[in-house]
Amino acid sequence: MPIRIVHTADNHIGMPFRQHEDETRNQLLEERFEALERLIDTANSNHADFFVISGDLFDSTRVKTPYIERTVGILTKFTGTSVLVLPGNHDFYAGDDTEVWKRFQKASSECLNIELLTTTSVVTFEVSGETVQFFPCPCPSKTGKDPVIAWITDVEKTLSALRIGIAHGNVTGLGMDANDHYFTMTMPDLEAIGLTTWLLGHIHVPFPTTTSGSESQLFMAGTHTPDSVRCKHSGSAWLLDFEESQLKNYKRLSPGKIKFVRIDRSLHHLNDISELQKICDSLDPHAVLLDLKLSGQLSTDEQNELHKSIETIQNRFRTCTVDLDIKNKIDSSTIATLYPQGTLAERLLSTLLADSQHPNDVTLAHDLIQEISNS
Repeated sequence: MPIRIVHTADNHIGMPFRQHEDETRNQLLEERFEALERLIDTANSNHADFFVISGDLFDSTRVKTPYIERTVGILTKFTGTSVLVLPGNHDFYAGDDTEVWKRFQKASSECLNIELLTTTSVVTFEVSGETVQFFPCPCPSKTGKDPVIAWITDVEKTLSALRIGIAHGNVTGLGMDANDHYFTMTMPDLEAIGLTTWLLGHIHVPFPTTTSGSESQLFMAGTHTPDSVRCKHSGSAWLLDFEESQLKNYKRLSPGKIKFVRIDRSLHHLNDISELQKICDSLDPHAVLLDLKLSGQLSTDEQNELHKSIETIQNRFRTCTVDLDIKNKIDSSTIATLYPQGTLAERLLSTLLADSQHPNDVTLAHDLIQEISNS
C-alpha cells in the first residue's frame, strides 16, 4: 500500500479582506473555511495517511479564537494517521506564549490526530510497515534572512525511511524576495540535505507547474483558495503517493470554489460593449468576484449603452468593481461644434478622423490641441 499525503499551505484563515464590502468580506472569510473542509473530505475519500500544512494555516498570530476553534473542528475530521501543522511566517512560533498556538493547543488538546510542529526535531511514524520521518522547519518570526532548514544537515537519517521535509519560505527562482526577508532557500541546498521530498509553503503559486506526474523533489502547495485578483489559479493542494520510500505519483487538487476575474478591455464601438457583456454573461455570478478595468473612446450614445451594460452586470454579480477611463470619442459633430470650419485645427482633425487605419490619432490630436489652448 502506498503512503498517501495531502499537502496544503497558506490557508490564511482569518484573512481580514478589509478592501471589500461586508457581504464580500464574509463570503471570502467563509470560503477559506469551506475550502479547507473540502480538502479534508478529499483526503478522507482518498484514504490519505497524512494531512500536512506547510505554514500559514492562520493569517496572523492573533486570529480570533472562534476561527481557531472552527479550524480545529475541521482538522479533527481527518480520518488518517495524523494532521501535521507547521507554523509559517504569518503564524510564526516564537515560544509557548505565541497567542495563536497557545489557543490552538488548547482547542486541540483532546485531538489525538493533530500534531503541532514547533520544534526542529524528527517526527517518526510507522505506517503499513514503512517508516516515515518528517523533518519540520517552523518559522520563528515573520521575517528572517537565514533559512530554517540548516538543522537537518547534521541529523542522523534512516536511509530506508520515507524522509519528508516540511518548511515555509521563499525558494530562489520560484518566488520574489530580492532582500531575502522570508527564510530563502535554494534548490541546491534543498537537494543536498538528502530527503526524499520537500513539502513547502509561502509562495501562493503551486509548484511543480504540471498538474500531475511522478518526478519532483519539492512541492509548493500554493494557497488552497484564491485570495485576490493576483491569484490566477482556482486554489491548489497536492495529493502525493509514495511507495518504497520514493515518490510514485502526484496530482494537483483544486479545492477553491471562488475565482477573482479581472477583465481589462479597451472599448471603441458598440460591438466592444456587446462583447464585454457576453464575456460577463459566461461567468458564474455566484463563484466569480468581478473586476472591470475599462478604457477607450466612446460617443455619448455609446457611453450611455456602456453604463446600462455595467448596471446589468453589477446587478447580476454579488461583487463587481469598475474602473472607468473612457474618453469622449471625437466625431464630425464634435469637431464642428468645437472648431470653426476651415481652421487649422478643424482641417487637421477632420483629416485624422478619415484615417480608419489609425483611429486613436484624432483623439490624441484633440487632447493635445485642448491642452495647448488651456495652457
